[in-house]
Amino acid sequence: MNNRQELTRRLHEIAGEKQVLLSEDDKAFYTKGFRVGQGEALAVVLPQTLLQLWQVLQVCVAEDVIILMQASNTGVTGGSTPDGKDYDRDLVIVSTRLLTGVQVIDNHQQVIAFPGTTLTELEETLKPLHREPHSVIGSSCIGASVIGGLCNNSGGSLIRRGPAFTEKSLFARITERGHLELVNHLGIDLGDSPEKMINALETRAYTTGDAPDWQGKIWADDYADQLRDTSAASPARFNGDQRYLHDSAGCAGKVIVFAARLPTFAASEETRTFYIGSNDESELVSLRRYLLENMQELPLQAEYIHAGAFDLTLRYAKHMVLAIRKLGPQAIPGLMANKARWDLRVKHARFLPKNTVDKLIQGFNQVTPSFIAPRIMEYRRHFVHHLMIKVEAKQAEQLNNLLDTFFAERPGEYFLCDDREAADAFLIRFAVGGCTVSYCDYLGYNPNQRLIAFDVALRRNDTQWRIHLPPHLASQVQADSCCGHFFCFVNHQDYVLKEGTDAVKFKQDVMAYLEQRGARYPAEHNVGHLYAASCDHQAHWKALDPTNSCNPGIGKTSRKKFWQ
Repeated sequence: MNNRQELTRRLHEIAGEKQVLLSEDDKAFYTKGFRVGQGEALAVVLPQTLLQLWQVLQVCVAEDVIILMQASNTGVTGGSTPDGKDYDRDLVIVSTRLLTGVQVIDNHQQVIAFPGTTLTELEETLKPLHREPHSVIGSSCIGASVIGGLCNNSGGSLIRRGPAFTEKSLFARITERGHLELVNHLGIDLGDSPEKMINALETRAYTTGDAPDWQGKIWADDYADQLRDTSAASPARFNGDQRYLHDSAGCAGKVIVFAARLPTFAASEETRTFYIGSNDESELVSLRRYLLENMQELPLQAEYIHAGAFDLTLRYAKHMVLAIRKLGPQAIPGLMANKARWDLRVKHARFLPKNTVDKLIQGFNQVTPSFIAPRIMEYRRHFVHHLMIKVEAKQAEQLNNLLDTFFAERPGEYFLCDDREAADAFLIRFAVGGCTVSYCDYLGYNPNQRLIAFDVALRRNDTQWRIHLPPHLASQVQADSCCGHFFCFVNHQDYVLKEGTDAVKFKQDVMAYLEQRGARYPAEHNVGHLYAASCDHQAHWKALDPTNSCNPGIGKTSRKKFWQ
């Protein structure tokens, strides 16, 4: 049995008492997932420097406790939170929220991102340099981290760049003998000891530009070609794809990432967004194939939202849309933390319902207007399927001509957005992720029992987009939401189940249907504690973490030491 008092004393010495959370109330924000997942932890530690992170890891390894790394805690499959309490060792959550920072290197062509760096922070750092990051994903609106995306091979919405991937990172791992080591695969000489490496990195006491620096891939540079192959009977990307498993990439928290080296891209000088409405799913699927095969350059983004998801978002997640519009995405993590603190206060006030804060938020949402551009609302009244395609300004004429040709004799309409319409369209799309969570919170449902989410990579030659449930499954659904990265054919489908529904059986039946279609899941949100990891995925993790001390149980694997 671990000496818990000695462990917490040593953690206090390293990080300070305020950065070591021990009470259940203080730990609650970190032990419960954004959507699903909840469990117990002995402590939550928030190191403030990379050296503190290394020292915390040394203590945890010496005391033989489970290490669960957590960045922004915005995952949707519970993969960065404890899952229950049936672990064979004490568990410590190490949060990297305070370990932010971006180092721009090699004439702005690359960056080194630290563990707590958010995508919003990375975007803001690169904007004055007229560069863009490797990924811009919907959950960046709620503070998603760069490293979290890399560890999950997150895909995102940027069509040309594919899933988050790099072969260059600095990470700590626990060897088969139980020793902690710091592995430098950044391609940069940082020194010959962990302390020297960390100091050189934090103080930028290193040089880059030598030939060996450039050996190895730093992004999925073959992804666009894969999308063009619209006849392929396989998905373009999915979690556990062997092509994108390397060191930190796809590690799912089985190693501790200190830094990752990633590319930047020239920012588009000017963009245009086309908004497309249709009531015929098959026509929209045909449009996808037509544009992928005929556009000279791929669009920047092509995002889908179903009418049901549109309505749920404006009813239950309107506060997120307005907060992002007024305060910017960088403010959302702080607002979420404040809400969590108010939820705790309400919890202790026994005379109030536990979801009082959610009821107040939804009262605001119900009495306020939509605030969405009129032409978009008009399309919502007429069309079930909504697609927004963003291109560089120089592509607009070609896309306009292709859309004219396609819809000349087919049902469906489109328009070129002005700036306000383009902003509103993508705000709705990227607030969809929280609409079913807010719906459950407002009604007092336990999302672990009532909310089932599917993150599905469809075959590139599939002729269907939506998940069409047979009547006996559809009758078990109370509400549903569908959105996705349409050209990538990655479908995000949420179901809120009716009371009394067997959620496990429902999920199994839907997965059987998806397997019949040749789909792979999850596509980009990682397996978390909801999906079983593939053999390839498990092999990657076992090679990285032979003692099974980091995030055990992920992907329905063993929680026991040495994978017993």
